[in-house]
Amino acid sequence: MMDERERLAEIQAILDELASRAAEGAVILVEGRRDKASLEELGVKGNIVMTSQKQLFNLAECVSRQHKDIIILSDWDVRGDEVARSAEAFLKSNCARPDVEIRRRLRLLTQKEIMDVESLYGYMERLKSQCITKQAGTRR
Repeated sequence: MMDERERLAEIQAILDELASRAAEGAVILVEGRRDKASLEELGVKGNIVMTSQKQLFNLAECVSRQHKDIIILSDWDVRGDEVARSAEAFLKSNCARPDVEIRRRLRLLTQKEIMDVESLYGYMERLKSQCITKQAGTRR
């Protein structure tokens, strides 16, 4: 079983990959503005597009015409699963190759604790705090 430090490191590595790809021009699809704000708080800057602002089919068509690297990062609840499936299908129908792997990895690492992207920043802060507390406890 993974401890807090390992979990924190794994999630941070995923976020670093996400930030790097965003800096290189990848588009990240999230559901809403709180999801976008959470990613930005975590240092992920770039083209973060909210699926709630446009009809998903039209959004997929527009994004797939302009970008090659498209990352679907919807929540890992029932609604988010539905958004991810639909976005992936619409993007593929427009000859795009969307990435759902980052979403899958984050889901695996956090699903017992959080269910959405907007909670990611708070979750990371809690994990950091737990790691600091544990480290201080082992020094005594």
